[in-house]
Amino acid sequence: MENNIVFDSYYLINLFTKDNREVTQLQIQKLMYFFEAYYMNVKNTDKLYECNFNAWMFGPVAIPLYKEYKNFGEFPINLTEEKIQIGEQIDKSKKELLDELYKVFGKLNANALVNLTHKVGSPWYNKWNENNQRVVYGEASYIDKKETKKWFRENFIVDET
Repeated sequence: MENNIVFDSYYLINLFTKDNREVTQLQIQKLMYFFEAYYMNVKNTDKLYECNFNAWMFGPVAIPLYKEYKNFGEFPINLTEEKIQIGEQIDKSKKELLDELYKVFGKLNANALVNLTHKVGSPWYNKWNENNQRVVYGEASYIDKKETKKWFRENFIVDET
């Protein structure tokens, strides 16, 4: 199965559902941003998804996720049984990494996740300021994936050597 950010998000959302916890689109945007960064570090690659994350006011936003979940607004996301099944079919290694990400970041509410992505010097912060702290569209809003990978490694990955 291809690297589809929406399908991968279905799996992540269902982790919340299994724990009887709610999750909003704002949380999913940040968690999937962290997931791509985590994946790039673990798998030593420069991208996972073809889509980019855009620097918008409340942090990184992937347009495919925005289109999929915008109708939920600030309310919890509920998946159909069909979407849960699609999520269950993603690659086993991605499931394992999403499980790990969920254990670390899944307990954080939307505000806490926004605070992490908004830290001074973060890739989002740099792009947001480059765009004069306003939403722009297209390539000018894309957060650099290599910068994200490096920032995530420096801030969230414990070097056990």
